[in-house]
Formats: sequence, C-alpha cells, structure tokens
Amino acid sequence: LESTDQRLLAVLLQLTVAPSAAAHRQVAREYQRLDVLDLAQEHYSLAVHLDPTDATSFDAMARIWRDWGTPQLGLGDAYRAVYQAPGSPEAANTLGTVLQALGEVSEAKRAYARALSLDPNAWYALNNICYVDILTRQMVARESCHRAVAAGGSLAKTPRNNLALAYAAAGDFGSARRWFRLAGEPAVANYNYGILLMATHSYEEAATAFQAALTENPDSTLAAARVRQARQAAAAGIP
Repeated sequence: LESTDQRLLAVLLQLTVAPSAAAHRQVAREYQRLDVLDLAQEHYSLAVHLDPTDATSFDAMARIWRDWGTPQLGLGDAYRAVYQAPGSPEAANTLGTVLQALGEVSEAKRAYARALSLDPNAWYALNNICYVDILTRQMVARESCHRAVAAGGSLAKTPRNNLALAYAAAGDFGSARRWFRLAGEPAVANYNYGILLMATHSYEEAATAFQAALTENPDSTLAAARVRQARQAAAAGIP
C-alpha cells in the first residue's frame, strides 16, 4: 500500500519531510481509509504524543477501540477528546457510543443529548438517541427516530432502519416493513424484515422475506442460509 496508493504515499512523504502531529494525523486518516486500523491507531498515538491537546486524534482512537470490540480501552481517549474539545458535538457523540458499547445506556444518552445541544442539526446524535430509546423500550422511540430521519436527509439510511425497528417494537410491522424498504435496496430491506420476523418467531413469514431477498440478490449466501434456517424452524414448530 505504501508504494501503490498515491494518497498514502503523499502523506507519508510529507511526514518524512516535516514530522508533526498534523502530519501523523493525516497519515492515520489515510490508513483508516484503507482499513489498516492498527497503523492508523499507531499514528494517532504518535500525534497525541506530539500534541497532547489533539482532540481529533483522541476521538479517532476511541472510535477504533470501540470498533475493535474493546470499548473499555477507548473510554479514556473518548473523555480526553471531550476535555480537549468541549464544544465538539462529534466528540460528545463518540463518548456516547463508547459508553453505550459498555452498557452504560443512561450515560450514553446524556452524551448524545450534549452533542445535540452543541449542534441541533447533529442527525447522528439524534439517531443514537433513537436507538437508545428502542433499546430501553421508550414510548418516544418513534418520535425521536422520525426526528433523526428528518435531520439526516439523504444521509438517513441508518435512521430509517432504526425507525423501522421502532415501529416493530410498537407492534406495527406494516410500517416497519415500509421503512426498511425506504432505507435501502429491496434485497436488504427484505433481509432485514426477515430478521425481524425471526425474532418474533414468525418463521414462515420470515422464510418468505428471505426468499424475496434471495430473489433480488441470487448471490447472497447469507439470505440462502436464512431461508433454510427459517423453513427448518417452521417445520420443527420451534416456539
């Protein structure tokens, strides 16, 4: 990659010529783009070593730890990012996602609310509030999810999926299916709807949904496996 990716090569050369926290941060971003997260983490770490006030790098390290499935290791970095950039809605939101991954749902929601207070248009924070409301079975889940969809605009694929889940949690499966369809491609929508039906033990309907997903995308081995699983569960009468 270091010799074939021109963007990475350019920032590595810049780092060699003029080492700095900003240069390490740029290299880290390019490694993130290429999904080489260990080297991204290494360069973010070097950035904060040179500049202990680098909130952007602390925030990025916290997200990498979270995405690696080790949020406990990213909690300190998330708090450092918020401390160094108290006016950053992105840092507050990242802290919320780390806390949520650790099971601290109430604290996570407070962090999301903080992000929203810093930027009322922060659709990502609204979307996270929506998801927390679904997890905690709040009556306002559909309302908060609708707000996230409205704020997200063309970026609202994930909020639409969450809104579908909110409707499902309220027992409105027709609306759930409609919002799954509005969230993405038909194959993905049918697959997600099938997963929802499996969770409610509606195995025959789930098999139909998975088969529809497979018809839309015949190469989906995952959908094919789910069709078999749903049919086997229906035949066995699994409750």
